[in-house]
Amino acid sequence: MHPRTRTPQHFEMPLQIDVIRGEAVESRHLVDIALSDGQGRLMLGYGDVEAVVFPRSAIKPLQALAVVEALQEAGQLEQLSDQEIAVLCASHNGEQQHVDIVGRLLERFDIPQDRLACGAHWSLHQPTLISQARSLNSPEKIHNNCSGKHAGMLVLAHLCGYEAANYADWQHPVQRRMIRIMSQLASCDILSYPHGIDGCGAPAFSAPLQAWARAFALFAGGGTLDDELAAGCRTLSQAIAKAPFMIAGSGRCCSAVNQAFAGEITVKVGAEGVYSVAVNSLGLGGMLKVRDGNVRAAEVGLGHLLSMLGVSLPDTLSAFFVPTLKNWAGDEIGRIAVNIATQN
Repeated sequence: MHPRTRTPQHFEMPLQIDVIRGEAVESRHLVDIALSDGQGRLMLGYGDVEAVVFPRSAIKPLQALAVVEALQEAGQLEQLSDQEIAVLCASHNGEQQHVDIVGRLLERFDIPQDRLACGAHWSLHQPTLISQARSLNSPEKIHNNCSGKHAGMLVLAHLCGYEAANYADWQHPVQRRMIRIMSQLASCDILSYPHGIDGCGAPAFSAPLQAWARAFALFAGGGTLDDELAAGCRTLSQAIAKAPFMIAGSGRCCSAVNQAFAGEITVKVGAEGVYSVAVNSLGLGGMLKVRDGNVRAAEVGLGHLLSMLGVSLPDTLSAFFVPTLKNWAGDEIGRIAVNIATQN
């Protein structure tokens, strides 16, 4: 990789992404981006890199480190497949393969599905949703896009001998282990910033954008971690690379990017316009947040960040990174693109 811009560099204005209909700007999204090394030095920034943000599901790989750590301590990590490890970090579509793997993970540790604290919802994948609606009276908790994360929390409680009840409470030992690791990687006390409840019922934490970027730089191998934690980071990034479908699913940018870069880069989407990225080949980490929470701008912003790093973007990712607007007849009527004034 050969960055297209000199580093370190910080653009005071956020990245501007325009929705263009014909040749007129119809909507505009502003994106704050922080790319950091493992020492916390800003390598590339747009806008407010110290903005306190809720990364939502974008930090699932960091949370899953606590599960991998417990599996390592119990000598059971090698028994899990790449699919089972990857689904710990997933915001999946609820397709049958996702449901099967989460079910297998719970069965492996003799954990009943009804202990999942996440709510139930239909698949995020339309063909699967239609199939479910035809065959199910109602969706179950295991169909929830966060069921893999919740299964991992239950596995952590099982391995450590914690009571499973209230495992999603931020004061529960399961959450405390996750908070400890996240705080270590972000180099800040996560609990000193606002926290709330995520859509799946688990805690939602916040911290400065650049702190999350540093955390993912360490996840990418860009700094010094103890051997066990560093091994856990490699285990998760390798599992996601080998089983990218598990991280999201059909038609999803998150799975497509992880598949395209095969472990060189690890990305994870979060609700409300967030993406985390671990550039494993460079030891750098990034986090971006669309101020208005729009996911279409997050995907275009992710493509721009990777491009600025000199990453060659395959055509398979064009639908996400350089999307076009089409009407119902399939005619191209516009595009979504980075405003040239904020590219460099």
